[in-house]
Amino acid sequence: MVLEKLDLDMRSYLDQHTFEALDADLYGNPLLALRPKVSVCIISYQHEAYIATCLDSILSQQVNFEFEIILGEDHSSDKTPQIIQQYADAHPQLIKAFVRPRNVTAKRNFLHCFLQARGEYIIYIEGDDYWTDVQKLQKQVDFLDQHPDASACFHNAEIVFEDGSGRKNQLINGPNQAIWTHTQDFFKEKETWFMATASVMMRRKWVNPLPEWFMDCKSGDIPMYVILSEKGSIGYLPDVMSVYRKNLGGQSFTDSTQSKDFLQNRIFMYATLNAYTNRAFEHLIHPILSDYHELLIHCREFQGNFFPQLIHFYWAYRLRPSQSFKMLLKRNLISERTLSRYGKLRTKLNQWAKR
Repeated sequence: MVLEKLDLDMRSYLDQHTFEALDADLYGNPLLALRPKVSVCIISYQHEAYIATCLDSILSQQVNFEFEIILGEDHSSDKTPQIIQQYADAHPQLIKAFVRPRNVTAKRNFLHCFLQARGEYIIYIEGDDYWTDVQKLQKQVDFLDQHPDASACFHNAEIVFEDGSGRKNQLINGPNQAIWTHTQDFFKEKETWFMATASVMMRRKWVNPLPEWFMDCKSGDIPMYVILSEKGSIGYLPDVMSVYRKNLGGQSFTDSTQSKDFLQNRIFMYATLNAYTNRAFEHLIHPILSDYHELLIHCREFQGNFFPQLIHFYWAYRLRPSQSFKMLLKRNLISERTLSRYGKLRTKLNQWAKR
């Protein structure tokens, strides 16, 4: 897959009607506020051990406005559905829960809930994360109310390692985190990550509806944040107000970079964002695309298949011509020993030609 020239229909959008077939999964009879200031969107799957902590951290928020909780449970086989139903029964004025009778995939589950949101501001949180400050919503609402040109805001968060690595907890953002984030900040390197999902509050008007191509991106965070930053700067609050659990349920980036589907989708995503931003950041995006093409040379599916490896080698060099062709060749297609032999042969041929 080479995507230098995309023919994207930027006029096609995803809205609440796109996934209306999933409305039938509504549980109970929620009685939500007519005009919520904030919508909190949650997706949950196999979160029996975590979802109560997540919901309690939301329900304990101290605010001077009304908010709603839109929750999508994606047919878990553990007790997650029953726990969510108990909370929905206890808080019908706050919780609108969709309990799926079949798995609809994480992306469809998220988009259905996200596009149901009616608040001026939206926050998205996964069911195994939680908030640690009862003033979190109030602080972020106050910030956005006071900065009408900001498209969103985020805050610092703590990573809790529950993946068996034994690593100590750490903060996502360091002391030098910029107060304002702009579009180019998401293209400084591939897979850039400095905004915990549960920390981001965004203006709904900029992300509902969403471009149709958003559905085809495996990653939702980077495209969402670029869409937002194209509408206005994203502010930062240094307060630590949430926890991101890094557990065994997620796929590691190392495993992902050996998958052809993952890498080709990343190429699609960044090439699409290049088109979406009218190529204003192409000088930053092309090196990222080059990196993914180089990774594709070594993916599992192309091992022993030289032709696709050669195609992606070509694009890896074309998209970043400033790099050393010899080093790129050495890293990916020709061993150091073979390259040495080739150099010696070329020297001899040059000597012979001069006779």
